[in-house]
Amino acid sequence: LATMGCCSSKNDSDDSSSGENKKKLPAIGIPSNLRGSNVSMDENDPLTVGGQGAAMASAPIEQDAAYWEVKVLKQGSIQVGVSRKLTSKELEAGIAKTQPSGSERCWVFAEPVFEGDIIGVAFSQSDYPNLSFTKNGQMMPLNDFKRITGLVYPVVGVDGGGCLKVIFDVDELSNTMPMKFSPLMVAQSVL
Repeated sequence: LATMGCCSSKNDSDDSSSGENKKKLPAIGIPSNLRGSNVSMDENDPLTVGGQGAAMASAPIEQDAAYWEVKVLKQGSIQVGVSRKLTSKELEAGIAKTQPSGSERCWVFAEPVFEGDIIGVAFSQSDYPNLSFTKNGQMMPLNDFKRITGLVYPVVGVDGGGCLKVIFDVDELSNTMPMKFSPLMVAQSVL
């Protein structure tokens, strides 16, 4: 088998002919203004992240309990979690370098990961811990965070050749979502 690069395209068959008429929620992406300039994105899969720096999702976490996953495509330095809205300078520097001493702007899982690992991220506005992680379906309680308040965004950081795919779509999740959690959603006005 030939090995493809981290952010190479893959040819998936177009499944739009299935006839299903599901109402699609607005897509969550990683726009160019929410990632460092050295963060590379796959043009055919805009949630595949490589290079060096940090990248944030386009939607903040405004629901009570949100869950998403990150699949490690290529081993390297990878961080996954939530953060306040980062400045362009912070996005360039990457997550490991964004927090001055005594400042809490990012809360991330930064344990060693390997190709194929799936990191589950569960963020709750009301339950403790606020932020918890699984690695390949196993709880990682030493990486839990408590008392995260205010508006936060899903965030990832890459360096050292690492490459990952962020998974917000419930149909693409590898693990079962924890009870009371739902996929990250874009807030919509009811007016």
